[in-house]
Amino acid sequence: MKKLLVGALVSVCAFNVHARENLLSDVSGNNPRFSEYYTVNSMPSFETAPTTHSVDPVQTLQDIFDAAAPTTEIKAVLISLLHFDHHDEDYGNVGQAYNRKQHFGTWIRPSNDNSCLNTRGLVLVRDSKIPVEMSSGGCTVRSGEWDEPYTGATVTEAADIQIDHFVPLKNAYVSGAHKWSYSKRCLYANFLGNNFHLISTDGHENMTKSDNTPEGYMPPNTAYRCQYLQQWLKVKLIWELGVTPPEKAAVENLIRQNNCNVSQFQYSVAELQAQRQFMADNANLCH
Repeated sequence: MKKLLVGALVSVCAFNVHARENLLSDVSGNNPRFSEYYTVNSMPSFETAPTTHSVDPVQTLQDIFDAAAPTTEIKAVLISLLHFDHHDEDYGNVGQAYNRKQHFGTWIRPSNDNSCLNTRGLVLVRDSKIPVEMSSGGCTVRSGEWDEPYTGATVTEAADIQIDHFVPLKNAYVSGAHKWSYSKRCLYANFLGNNFHLISTDGHENMTKSDNTPEGYMPPNTAYRCQYLQQWLKVKLIWELGVTPPEKAAVENLIRQNNCNVSQFQYSVAELQAQRQFMADNANLCH
């Protein structure tokens, strides 16, 4: 990967009220269905981006570097998280109703980790501010110190912590993951490529969030809300997941209501490429 120079370049698109919202009848559980949806546009804003792209997202991002580097000093190659592509296609028509265990599996013990911890344990260790205390068997985290982001409280007992899939599994399933292989869905459920895909949260608050989008849930910790919205869009971008018209409108309204700095709603091409490469490198993690 070519080295990126630090800088600041982002174009923030104007907010548009969704045009044609069409809620359809539900035939696969209680997930909403629409005749259209959006995705976060993954192309950065600089003139020398290539006009043709590989179907491989990792190769597409590399093509951007290859096209720009010879002619442009890349001060910053940034993607606006507020630039959406519109898709005139059905959303939520998943065919088979969502089933967590069937479609995403459970926590795994990664074969590339030398400990006996499963994904939950690894996230607890990662997120604790102090060294964790383990069970007598050494494979279960018992205590630590976690700054719980949804409530702003400090939690010390692991039993009070749930690991939240930031974009919930059911939402991921209906917004695109139903098209994936089981291996990719299992990787999504156990993804450790960044520190916001899976996070340590208060168990009660996580159950309150359930499978809601920001349209139906925002954390009570107001200081975390702008970051929450940023992370929601980052996960949707990384995994190319769909955003419903009301979900998009809610995110845009919440950004305004919480006085978020829109210039911070961006993600670098280098970071996105690293995430996609991590996905490729761990494609067989669940085998």
